[in-house]
Amino acid sequence: MIATDRVTGLILAGGQARRMQTDTNYGNPLSPVTDQADKGLLDLRGEPLVAHALHFLAPHVQTVLISANRNEAAYAAYGKVIADDAALGYSLGPLAGIERALALASTPWLLVLPVDVVSLPPDLVPRLLDVVDDQAAPIAYARTVQRAHPLCMVLHVSLADSLRRYLIAGDRKVQLWQNRHHAVPVLFEGDELFFNVNTPEDLRYANQCWKS
Repeated sequence: MIATDRVTGLILAGGQARRMQTDTNYGNPLSPVTDQADKGLLDLRGEPLVAHALHFLAPHVQTVLISANRNEAAYAAYGKVIADDAALGYSLGPLAGIERALALASTPWLLVLPVDVVSLPPDLVPRLLDVVDDQAAPIAYARTVQRAHPLCMVLHVSLADSLRRYLIAGDRKVQLWQNRHHAVPVLFEGDELFFNVNTPEDLRYANQCWKS
């Protein structure tokens, strides 16, 4: 098993949340800091989504980084905030946040979790770490029978240069890059695992169905 002090956690909270609009019947799921939607700061059973992600990651990592391109002061309460590298351009998607984390991490491994994914399997982290350790793989990511969840992954920081070159070349697809490095999928079973909060309706559903 890879020890905790060899792993940095990364919470991806840099998305633009275009589908998370004001819902007048439910309340206003917009950032409390700006007038734009910011999913990581939305409330799920009394805490922002970023706090839930932190609770999940913290026992398994040495430090936590948060990829966020706005509301940095709000996110700083939960970890060290890192912004995308402007030299690479803008609106590059989640890989840009991962690129910065790989460049800045002080540990050999990076454990990634999107801020808007809830209903995570409790054994997600140990199983991903076991696979990269046992199979000497540079990347392992989660999947279910229905689909892959490539942003729930662990990867080695030696991939930093490869990812930067990939983004400079104009590519954005997460699994295309992962497959170039023989990423290993790890199967998790459960009907509602990895539920993704994309809309106000998703947030309402998560609040109704899942405990903190």
